[in-house]
Amino acid sequence: MSQQFDVLVIGAGPGGYIAAIRAAQLGFKVACVERWRNPKGDRVLGGTCLNVGCIPSKALLASSEHFEQVQSHLDVHGISVKSASIDVGKMLSRKDQVVGKMT
Repeated sequence: MSQQFDVLVIGAGPGGYIAAIRAAQLGFKVACVERWRNPKGDRVLGGTCLNVGCIPSKALLASSEHFEQVQSHLDVHGISVKSASIDVGKMLSRKDQVVGKMT
């Protein structure tokens, strides 16, 4: 079965998906071509930035910044935390949830 499109977007990374959305908003029939596959082998949109680059790294960075706040900056507010630890599994799970909401 063949289909016709007005716009074909190659790559659904940070530029591609925005271009596709805008073209659709303007009334064009749009198709996205993306070769990215997640670790399960499923095709997903977003490319490197969304799946393993910009977004996941920022999610992990946000978690580490919260840890650093607890360790170093809350005492000026009168908040003392005796023992803080990092649960890497939970950090990675949260990162995966953030990415999952965007794919």
